[in-house]
Amino acid sequence: MLFISPMLLHKADEPFDNLDFITELKLDGIRLIYSVDDAGKVRLYSRHNNEITAKFPELHSLDIPPGTTLDGELIVSDNDGKPDFEAVMSRFMSRKDKTPISFVAFDVIQHEGKRVTNLPLLNRKEILADLVPTDSALLSKVQFVEGHGSAYFDAVCSQSLEGVVLKRKDSGYQVAKRSTDWLKVILTIL
Repeated sequence: MLFISPMLLHKADEPFDNLDFITELKLDGIRLIYSVDDAGKVRLYSRHNNEITAKFPELHSLDIPPGTTLDGELIVSDNDGKPDFEAVMSRFMSRKDKTPISFVAFDVIQHEGKRVTNLPLLNRKEILADLVPTDSALLSKVQFVEGHGSAYFDAVCSQSLEGVVLKRKDSGYQVAKRSTDWLKVILTIL
């Protein structure tokens, strides 16, 4: 499997409550395309098509089946369990830095060797839940709620986290496109 350019987020000024959308935490890390080819070889890509497989050897032996491509975020958690962007960038830039990282998957692009980008988001979330049945420190899936964007955003703000992502439940995965089906609302510090 080669690189697949990820779907990108549009910016929204404020969160909203709409049951046609799910709400997820916006993780402050490095976008990662995690690909396992049909022979079981793992390749990791940044969102800009830089292969970064060698930088994260601990991700080479995750229990992800061949023919799978996941989209997610590579994060380092601080002492409070919050994503720490500076720490993940330090780990990314240094060969000596061995800070523990986590891959948090939020979508499936390919499953059993077939593209699943045309399936509705909630169907892809079900596939992801089957692929990652148990979260661990190294591999987990992002949690989401249906609707409740405003309350979720308020909770995120109270924890000084980055923001939320609102995604249309029936949206397909639009490779290499920025779509209003996926919206980010970022906490702005005044």
